[in-house]
Amino acid sequence: MNAVFAVALPVFGIIAAGLLAGRLKLMNADDSAALNKFVFRFAMPAALFGLTATTPPPGAEDAAIAISYAVAAFAVIFGGYFVSQKLFDLHKPEAGAHGFASVLGNAVFLGLPIALNIEGWGRPFVTLMLVEGIFVIAIGAALMAPRRDGGGLARLAGYFAGPLRNPLVVAMAAGFLFSALGFSLTGPLETFFSLFGRAAGPTALFSMGLFLATNPFPDMQKIQGRIAAISVAKMVILPAIALGAAFLLGVSNPHYLGALALFVLVPCGVGSFIIASQYGVYQTETAAAVSFTTIVSVVTISAVLIVFI
Repeated sequence: MNAVFAVALPVFGIIAAGLLAGRLKLMNADDSAALNKFVFRFAMPAALFGLTATTPPPGAEDAAIAISYAVAAFAVIFGGYFVSQKLFDLHKPEAGAHGFASVLGNAVFLGLPIALNIEGWGRPFVTLMLVEGIFVIAIGAALMAPRRDGGGLARLAGYFAGPLRNPLVVAMAAGFLFSALGFSLTGPLETFFSLFGRAAGPTALFSMGLFLATNPFPDMQKIQGRIAAISVAKMVILPAIALGAAFLLGVSNPHYLGALALFVLVPCGVGSFIIASQYGVYQTETAAAVSFTTIVSVVTISAVLIVFI
């Protein structure tokens, strides 16, 4: 219980501060967008590069949790894609957005600030982010995209090239490569990335609260069945498969299990709404899923901290 008060309460307190700033009209949606850009393009890449560049290359346990999450993510995203078409009579791009929202978590804005403040959790958490950033985002974008003319190989290459333009993915990959080549991050350079990276966590959490305050909650009566399906898949089925796979693969390190549990039990990511908006599908449903599961995550994240710390 001490872990909840030491880690969870300050985290949710910062989110509440952003929420209050929005409710009191001290800041608006444009401010939220500007903060998100700062975190996404600058502060969080600095934090991720600094973390990955100062740790050893991935080992067997990194691979084990990466596989555990990948198996769960692929099962849920494709399961959601096909099942939602049958249950809710969705078109394929809508079903793609449904499956994507069922998997993509709020790792950047909520999970990572927590993981970076718990000894031993940062490294495995970033490994999972790399899997999500390269594979899950690419698959989600592919399922949401309207069918275009052109060869299948060209479309496939375009889908998987997208994450390589993501500054978070680039920062993580660059940090892993920096470490694998035997370079060391020392002196003023280390201080630069450390200072810059520290701004990422609190800014991201504050921005998330501001986002929730400046985006109206949708009418749940019209879409409650779809939101329930996304929420159960994201907060129950995905964690069950991922943690079950980790158990079968023999993962026993409590830091790695804790990081995996945190990663799969954070709420639906704001990125699912942002990417769905780019394709003009399922915006209302994804916004509602983000809001609803964020409330639920107060319980799930607190439970992870109680169990694994």
